[in-house]
Amino acid sequence: MHSKVIKVLSKLKVFKYLKLNKSINLNNKKFIIPINNDVGQLHLSNPEPWMLDLLKTLSPLITSTFVDVGVNIGQTLLKFKSIFPNSYYLGFEPNLVCFNYLENLIKLNKLSSVKVLPLGISNKTNSGILYLFNNNDTDPSASIIDGFRQKNQIKKQIDIQLSTWSDVKHKFDFKNISVLKIDVEGAELEVLRSFEKDLKKYSPIIIIEILPVYNIENELRIKRQNSVQELVLNLDYVMFRVVKEKKRLLKFEQVEVIGIHENINDCDYVMVPKQKLRHFNKLIV
Repeated sequence: MHSKVIKVLSKLKVFKYLKLNKSINLNNKKFIIPINNDVGQLHLSNPEPWMLDLLKTLSPLITSTFVDVGVNIGQTLLKFKSIFPNSYYLGFEPNLVCFNYLENLIKLNKLSSVKVLPLGISNKTNSGILYLFNNNDTDPSASIIDGFRQKNQIKKQIDIQLSTWSDVKHKFDFKNISVLKIDVEGAELEVLRSFEKDLKKYSPIIIIEILPVYNIENELRIKRQNSVQELVLNLDYVMFRVVKEKKRLLKFEQVEVIGIHENINDCDYVMVPKQKLRHFNKLIV
């Protein structure tokens, strides 16, 4: 389905009344996309095509488990499985609307070596609140961080369960971690702290979204961003910004600091452990 048609149907709220399965081709692989009361239609517009480019570029370095913190409705899951159909994928998604959708998506496509838990990863195991900022129950901009966005933007909040990585990793059968992907709308610091011991142990590539600070007055975001930066640098990671053009991967730009900016297109990063830097640099030439 053409992306322009999808946008028109979305504006008309047509998907809200549909329950059907559509098929898409992603990386020359066919996937069945369930659409149920507006949930799932995002897949039809091929969101973030640069991520597929990125995973292909990194493929020689992806030799073991891929951990995805913040699965949403499986945008990265399908891209990953289109390249690595038999590789182990571990995911975490605290929004139960998203999680229930994911279970159906995985079953319909008979995806193997996939395990997703209905949890958010944090540095403490407890209950939490997920703040949604639009009327979509699968809101990909939802955050567990109180104050990350202005309170008057909150449309809904839901109770969720949070866990540390150390409290749940025994549920998975894995020997190594090749990639840790983090898309958690402001909660990057908690996730990194939760994984810190295994970042030292396995030295995975980190794919991470760090949303813009926008201005110097945004003290909460600045403080959290600086803490993330300090943590990864102390673990001997090198930071690269993902540079895109027309939603596709263009290049990688090494950065010493994330800095203050307002460009939403400049908020995706690849953190590379120094021991893998030579291999990474050969891949991106």
